[in-house]
Amino acid sequence: MVLEIKNIHKDAKINIQGGIVLDGFPSTGLVNAIASECLIRSIGTELIAVVDSPEFPPVSIIENYIPQFPARIYANEKLRVAFFISEVNMGASMERMIAEMILKWAIQNKCRMIVSSSGIVMDSEGKGKQGLSEQGMQSQVMAITSTSSAAKIAEENGFIRFKSGTITGIPAILLNEGALTNFDVIVFLTEVLKDVPDFHAAAVISEAVTKLIPGLSCDLASLMVEAQSAQSHINNIINNHNQQRLPYY
Repeated sequence: MVLEIKNIHKDAKINIQGGIVLDGFPSTGLVNAIASECLIRSIGTELIAVVDSPEFPPVSIIENYIPQFPARIYANEKLRVAFFISEVNMGASMERMIAEMILKWAIQNKCRMIVSSSGIVMDSEGKGKQGLSEQGMQSQVMAITSTSSAAKIAEENGFIRFKSGTITGIPAILLNEGALTNFDVIVFLTEVLKDVPDFHAAAVISEAVTKLIPGLSCDLASLMVEAQSAQSHINNIINNHNQQRLPYY
């Protein structure tokens, strides 16, 4: 399997040295993808590259009449932040390669940290399967860190660290590889609804990320409007015992 990063402007050099890379590949509840989209739209970014592979699904994302690759890299040089983002689940077989690609890119561009997120699944009534509240999660988000320096950053910003448990997918690989290479990775953990796009959880993650990057913002009002619309749709399906597949947001 091969992953290729194709730069949009081959002669242009992006400078985000000392910045932060955000993982926006789909995670549980799609929180990574939704949160990253909100942040990208709110601050203004430039599409600097696309990620492609023969193993990716043959999909084109059409937005404002324009076709886009299913995996892309955006950046804001002023804020020293970059986003790897996709609306498409590439499958478990690709997750290790994607995580290693993100880490390699961050190191090559002399970034200081990678931020991702993962979720603890709740049922449709909002009852968590694992008791995060038992570990003192008062702010609805906890932090998992790869290094002692990342742990210090998380604590200085008021995040409670997740003590024990397991996570999977790209966030897990980023943490493991970050620990191995002594690269700072922070994965935010929050409760998410099962099998649906969770806009509320994405808003929580967006707010957490903005604490780490001065000047970064997310239009939470617009995101919560989308959340209310999505939740209303979900409730109608539950109430009507409709088993049709939910639309992909």
